[in-house]
Amino acid sequence: MQGVEAGYGESMILRGVSLQVRPGQVVCLMGRNGVGKTTLMKTIMGLLKAKKGTICYAGTDYTAKTPDIRAKAGIGYVPQGREIFPQLTVEENLRLGLEAAGAKLRNAGIPESVFAQFPVLKDMLR
Repeated sequence: MQGVEAGYGESMILRGVSLQVRPGQVVCLMGRNGVGKTTLMKTIMGLLKAKKGTICYAGTDYTAKTPDIRAKAGIGYVPQGREIFPQLTVEENLRLGLEAAGAKLRNAGIPESVFAQFPVLKDMLR
């Protein structure tokens, strides 16, 4: 994302935000309450429209694209402290996350990279 500005009504929360995440890189977004973390994620997801700037992923500009198009491309996030679907197993929740990725990834199963990043999930599958 480059030079993104977004907010609610006349209140600008994000001003000139730029962020580059390389393939395979893990990023942690931290900050006090009210500094714009959720606004940033909503803007990346398309739930909040960017007033300025561009949001690109894998060489494609998604700035004007709808949230469903972004999700199908693999853009997503899980808000902190919320279970996705508590009635599903860990494996079912992880497989659900693959649904938007297309048949190739869905049929390949849960990538080992997920378990490398979050080893406790592998234990929870048993």
